Amino acid sequence: MDVGRAVELGAVSAAAAVLGSMLGLGGGVFLVPIFTLFFAVDQKLAIGASAVAVVTNSVVGSTVHLRSRFTNLRLAMLLQVTTAAGATVGAIVGARADPRPINALFGAVLVYAAVSMVRGAAVRGGGQHPAVVPGTDAADAGSAALDGVYRDPASGATVRYRPSRVRLGLSVSGLAGVLSGVLGIGGGVVQVPAMNLLMGVPVKAAAGTSSFMVGFAAVATAAVYYARGEIDPQVVVPAMVGIFLGSQIGSRLTRRVPTERLVVLFVLILLYLGGSLLLRAFGITVPGQR
Repeated sequence: MDVGRAVELGAVSAAAAVLGSMLGLGGGVFLVPIFTLFFAVDQKLAIGASAVAVVTNSVVGSTVHLRSRFTNLRLAMLLQVTTAAGATVGAIVGARADPRPINALFGAVLVYAAVSMVRGAAVRGGGQHPAVVPGTDAADAGSAALDGVYRDPASGATVRYRPSRVRLGLSVSGLAGVLSGVLGIGGGVVQVPAMNLLMGVPVKAAAGTSSFMVGFAAVATAAVYYARGEIDPQVVVPAMVGIFLGSQIGSRLTRRVPTERLVVLFVLILLYLGGSLLLRAFGITVPGQR
């Protein structure tokens, strides 16, 4: 690979990491479609590179989220049980699957995530949910052991919350793990909307918690693709360098950028990439793509 191409891959990976860290997505949700659509990287190699990059993003980005108290460690470790199991199964299936169904599935997941965030309280209320008061029905549906609190530097408010519908969250996390394994995206594209819309976790807490979790799921995917010889250093190295730099920037920006702006940017990008992948699955190439 020439130096110019390596720089391009690194720059795109850094941009993906900035967005991924800010929204807890791991960056892989952007890397795979961009690598395949705009750089003509083989889909399996793109997924393998994305899985390795997601691990890097999680390690770097989650440290800042932890210091900001956005990460709910108890919730993360609970949901991780089903996520890791699903990721292992998904990676084995995805490594053997035909690219066209994967494009269709990936595109549908991206569009679903974008539409969910548009319809949810993340946009209408800045992604915050009122604190749940013990003794209400909503509180009874959750667990006091999973309570979280953090101070939002962007608004200056102290946010308290209690995750609800934990069993449903565990089931959805298993699905996120399967998608993570099949698509190499870390699962954050499902985890963040699920925690925010289904479990009542504020967007910044959902992003911080997801950022911590996605690395564990991506390890299983990376291991399967490495065993199959589908980890290409010429793609992985620039991606890792870009992800390392971008994740530090993105996780710090999360503290200062209003949540509604994060979500709007997230939605626009995912709608474009998701639509492009759906068209590619049916043999239609968008002008400017390869």
